[in-house]
Amino acid sequence: MERIEPTRALALKVWWAFMWRAVVFALLSGFVVGLVVGLFSVLLKLAPESVSTLSGILGLVLGAAVSIEVMYRLLGKKFDGFEIALIRE
Repeated sequence: MERIEPTRALALKVWWAFMWRAVVFALLSGFVVGLVVGLFSVLLKLAPESVSTLSGILGLVLGAAVSIEVMYRLLGKKFDGFEIALIRE
């Protein structure tokens, strides 16, 4: 296994692979969860302040979960000419 020194070009490639996936999946999952929360808030006649607080907390948890899942999947992805590896010291 050859160790490659990081470059800004490689950093950009990994960053972009992470960012576009994280943004797309966060938007999609946020839309679905927002739709469900909105429907339940109307059906249960919840106060807008309660819905706002709940939405903020769910958004934070969902965003963290999505970004962790995207990072997990990137750790197993083969890029063009390299892959990200975790090496025990």
